[in-house]
Amino acid sequence: MRKYKKMKTMMRKFVTTLCAVTFCVVAAAQETHYHKGLRPQEETDQYGGGADMNPGGGYYWSRVRNVDDARITKESAADSIARRNEFKRLCELAYDAYGVRDYYHTIMYGDSALAKIYHTPELYFFMAVSYDKLGDYKHAEWCFKRSLKAGYVPALEPYQQFKDRMKQMKAEEKKRKKEEKKKRLN
Repeated sequence: MRKYKKMKTMMRKFVTTLCAVTFCVVAAAQETHYHKGLRPQEETDQYGGGADMNPGGGYYWSRVRNVDDARITKESAADSIARRNEFKRLCELAYDAYGVRDYYHTIMYGDSALAKIYHTPELYFFMAVSYDKLGDYKHAEWCFKRSLKAGYVPALEPYQQFKDRMKQMKAEEKKRKKEEKKKRLN
């Protein structure tokens, strides 16, 4: 009887521990999954400025946290606000550079803004167009996809045009290589 009670107690402890561990693993997996990509549009916050960015009078931003980054999770509120204000300043510089068709500076300021761990779909879109204009098609496609994933609908048509141009360029490249090979064989 005593052995049975002891075994029952041990079994309860084991099941409780197993449940706790399972809960922690599931919570960690959900947290990691949540932070891998962009948050859905309805979860983003909005701050003022740049009325031309959004019919609502501002542009959307959200914070993408890195679960492993202890510096961010331990920073003070003042540091967080300062980082967000710096992000906004860099975004404005990127948007201004894009407005005057200075694609190099759009990318430069955009990358600096994204390093602040915030993002806007518009920023990704402007960077995508800038990368496209500068001939970096790999990064352009990535930025287009991030912009669309964040819910920036105006990027859909330019992205389709971009994909069509890429298909055409690949077809032309394939044709050119085929002609070169034919010339070498003759």
